[in-house]
Amino acid sequence: MDSTRRVLQICAALFAAAATFLGCRLRWRGDDATARAAGVALVRLCTRLGATFIKVGQIASTRGDLLPRPLVAELMALQDRVPPFPFAAVRVIVEEEFGVPLESLYAAFDETPVAAASVAQVHRAVLRAGDVEVAVKVRRPDIIAAVRRDRAILLAVARAGERLVPSLRLVSLAQAVQIFCAAVEEQLHFTVEAANNARFQANFAADPDIAFPRLYPAACSDAVLTMEFVQGVREVDIDAHAIDVRRVVTAGMRCVCRMIFSHGFVHADLHAGNLRFFAPHRVVLLDLGLVGRLDDEDRLRTAATLFAFASGDGRTMARLFYEHAPYRATPDYDAYEAEVVALVDSLVRRGLGNLQVTLEIGRIFDILRRHRIHASSHMTMVNLALMAAEGLGKRLAPDLSLADEALPYLAEALAGAA
Repeated sequence: MDSTRRVLQICAALFAAAATFLGCRLRWRGDDATARAAGVALVRLCTRLGATFIKVGQIASTRGDLLPRPLVAELMALQDRVPPFPFAAVRVIVEEEFGVPLESLYAAFDETPVAAASVAQVHRAVLRAGDVEVAVKVRRPDIIAAVRRDRAILLAVARAGERLVPSLRLVSLAQAVQIFCAAVEEQLHFTVEAANNARFQANFAADPDIAFPRLYPAACSDAVLTMEFVQGVREVDIDAHAIDVRRVVTAGMRCVCRMIFSHGFVHADLHAGNLRFFAPHRVVLLDLGLVGRLDDEDRLRTAATLFAFASGDGRTMARLFYEHAPYRATPDYDAYEAEVVALVDSLVRRGLGNLQVTLEIGRIFDILRRHRIHASSHMTMVNLALMAAEGLGKRLAPDLSLADEALPYLAEALAGAA
């Protein structure tokens, strides 16, 4: 497809999406079914337009502060729905990257991928050096050029939209597009994922319960990543194996809390598909291409905000969200604060240990959105990571509380700043 046709296709699709979304927004008024309908329409749009838009849709699903929760729930179901590319192209990419025949690197290479996504696909192989079974992740041909082209078109459309429809500036449309597309581009470079892997390995070197796939650097490049093939046990099969479920859940919660409050380096694509379990109580985290980074100031702000939440201090929580918002146009701060305080007070009466903490933080995001306050992007990323840990706990060990598990790490982070 040439660039002109692509521009027309994207513009037509975005116009249809905008009409659908605005129509749903006018009818919504708290109607979850209408918001879900908008989400379904956007999922179809992203799937039809391909790699860039699938990833943008996935990343948009992290912005619970900007979009209604029912719409976000639909976007979270967005999966990479693309067919694999031919093995002939895989061979060309591998041989161009390393300058040698594929057979000189791999003693065996399964031509049928075990997984195919919009950015890459994964093949099972046997590495000739060491005769070890590996997973080989190969980037799609021409994906970098396609993503850069789509990014330029999206930015042009977003900027034009902000000029033509001033209200779009309230959601910082062009800035959001830049952030989303930058996240997509980062995942295209496997040298970045390899560096992420090395940093995670170092951060958790002293924790025997947390692990990441071993990489084989001699067979890694910007377009090819060769790592150990992690079989492990999937969550759905965990009861059939000799795995200490409580230890696994506490390890998962500890892992996420340390990423956020100790390291400031967070796996930003945590879900059940990216976790494998080994007896007796070890967790392996996969797919490390997308990470969130928090500097020391971000870590402390996040810890202070969540500590206020966990201690039932709604007033402080409202103030911290407001002070650190990248954008705010709140017509009535007192009304906003009162709404946050009322919600937090109601949670304290119910008992935080009995709640799904990340669901309640999502409700606070709803308040922020209604009062035209944007949460910092790192807060939504943090909530997603905590949601993954809490979701694992609720499914496997419902009596464990994320609030109880997180408090020591919150206190540690705040004490370190004192």
